[in-house]
Amino acid sequence: MSRRHSNKSSAPPAVTPARPWTRVPKLVVFDLDFTLWYPEMYELAGAPFRRSAKGVVSARDGEEVHLFDAVHPVLHEIAFGVEFVETQVAVASRTTYPDWARECMNLIMVQFKELTEAEKAVQRRKRLNAEGETLANLVEYQAIYPTNKHVHFKQLADDSGVAYSDMLFFDNEYGNIRDISAMDVSSVYCPDGLTWEVWEQGMTAFQTK
Repeated sequence: MSRRHSNKSSAPPAVTPARPWTRVPKLVVFDLDFTLWYPEMYELAGAPFRRSAKGVVSARDGEEVHLFDAVHPVLHEIAFGVEFVETQVAVASRTTYPDWARECMNLIMVQFKELTEAEKAVQRRKRLNAEGETLANLVEYQAIYPTNKHVHFKQLADDSGVAYSDMLFFDNEYGNIRDISAMDVSSVYCPDGLTWEVWEQGMTAFQTK
């Protein structure tokens, strides 16, 4: 069934207070379709995709692909937060259009807010653009092909060397959350896409794992 995004995802406050995270995941894994972006790949006319001068990514018929609003600050925090300096990012997607998904990842931009002095030090070390990066440049590991998510996570564990208990996973499909939770992965259900509240919910739950 086709799903269209109607409500903007919540973003963090302008000044985000420091959080007392005592435990941080070594690998944060995101689903793609309707978790990081919308619409889903199967809803689109397909390649070739293009990015306009204003940075908008669209399919061959002009329909646009957008990241949920909270994706930008969440990936900013993972990329530049001092406590996340050892954290890596992965995507796990069952899309039947993996080539389209990869093409979109190479085009769609994650925008960063103004960096603090501490974040600038991390930015220089990671050699990231201070204003923004493509989604692909922020993702260390990809598992994008139609299969059971168990297969994705086996690949991600093998590729990264990270134990399941050190992973944090976000997905809009409850069945995937149920299945991957059984693998000892902290898994967070986000039926309306990634929001700032869902991100903090996941990090809070990860503290007690």
